[in-house]
Amino acid sequence: MTRSFDGDFLPPGGFASVEHPEPRTWMQERLEGAQISRLYLLDDEPGPTGSFGFAFEFTTGGKLIVWAARDRFSPFSARLLFRWFEPPLIVLPRMAKAFSGGRDRDPTAEPPTDLQRRIEGQVIDHILHFREPTVVGGEQIEFGFKDQTSLHLAAVPIESLTSGGKRLLAAIDWAIAGPERTTVFIP
Repeated sequence: MTRSFDGDFLPPGGFASVEHPEPRTWMQERLEGAQISRLYLLDDEPGPTGSFGFAFEFTTGGKLIVWAARDRFSPFSARLLFRWFEPPLIVLPRMAKAFSGGRDRDPTAEPPTDLQRRIEGQVIDHILHFREPTVVGGEQIEFGFKDQTSLHLAAVPIESLTSGGKRLLAAIDWAIAGPERTTVFIP
């Protein structure tokens, strides 16, 4: 006859339920802690998904392209699509100059928009990918930065034509929240 006595081994109050952390996504693994060196607004003409987009360039040389696209086979009516480009393995002197120079050293660069001024130089603290669709059925994501600012991107389904006659199927709405960032220039 086998007796078991495990009363002394139980913690007071019994076992607590174990919370399993949500698995980290590839985007969280790659981008949390990364610094954004440039933000490009891809608004010249619609991309391959039929929408304008954003391109984030990081100080490592890697790039993240974000577009919106229509989706008729999921709970979302419009999704955000991400394309990651690895940093170059060989950096030529002219590439190093371009990476280190930033917007200030590029004579052909347009002046930055308010969004670019607020985002460039930020360090990504966290990325939240929302599972619920927006009111219009779009997918949404939030990039949180170290200075408590956050950039919220949401895909929006649309059907329209650009002035050049190209068809737009989706768009990206963005909102930035958090404290204002001020730059002080010391002569």
